[in-house]
Amino acid sequence: MVSEKEKMIAGQLYFSEDPELVSERKFAREQMQLINKEEDAALRSQLLKETFGNVAGNIYMEPTVQFDYGYNITVGKNFYANFNCVLLDVCPITIGDNCMIAPNVQLLTATHPLNPVKRNSGLESGKPITIGNNAWLGAGSIILPGITLGDNVVVAAGSVVTKSYLDNVVIAGNPARVIRMIDEDNAKSPLDKARKEIDQIDRELVSLLERRMMAVSQIAAFKKEQAQPVLDVKREAAVLQKVAENVKNADYKQTITATFADIMAHSRNYQQQKLSEGEK
Repeated sequence: MVSEKEKMIAGQLYFSEDPELVSERKFAREQMQLINKEEDAALRSQLLKETFGNVAGNIYMEPTVQFDYGYNITVGKNFYANFNCVLLDVCPITIGDNCMIAPNVQLLTATHPLNPVKRNSGLESGKPITIGNNAWLGAGSIILPGITLGDNVVVAAGSVVTKSYLDNVVIAGNPARVIRMIDEDNAKSPLDKARKEIDQIDRELVSLLERRMMAVSQIAAFKKEQAQPVLDVKREAAVLQKVAENVKNADYKQTITATFADIMAHSRNYQQQKLSEGEK
């Protein structure tokens, strides 16, 4: 059975009042009090390292720091955040090396159903946020759920970031848009630039595939409970047909469709392993 915590981290609908999550939020608030009251910067940094999921190197954050759980936050080397940093981490927040966050910045992974019935039922969800290396988030900027920002991105003060951007851009406004390019990348060859773009896309794909596998796990649990077979030929054919229809560039259709066929084959193997567990 998939726990509410696992659903939350995977970006699926979950009940926030689940006892495990309530207990973890209580502990997070206790940690926030310790962190924000600590006047010694070294001790405050140590508390942050103990509370966050992973800290790769030096970290300095001015009070107050606010978060939901803490363990879904990963920061790289040489991280700095000014006063009143909000990191709502129901889903993973991943921040690269040498990043700077100005005062009153909010990174918000949490969201709610648009349907009022679902929203009023207590169901919530989230989408992960990823910030690349050498990013600078200006004062009062807001990063919304599901956003990925590449390396060297600068977000102007007061911006509301509603979509993802690749490397070496300055974005500003509400909603934020590119207002200029950063020229540090000009010396790189076209091959290096293309590979760097692929690396960025691959990071996004990994996050999406993890969410897909969480849904596959739920399907496997249901099939095991109902004693249903793993292979559903009609369903797989329909999925591949939809994939082919969604590909806009005809040159890519065969390759992308074959890639999805491989993904579904591996998903079947994973489901079969789950169905086989406990049979011996």
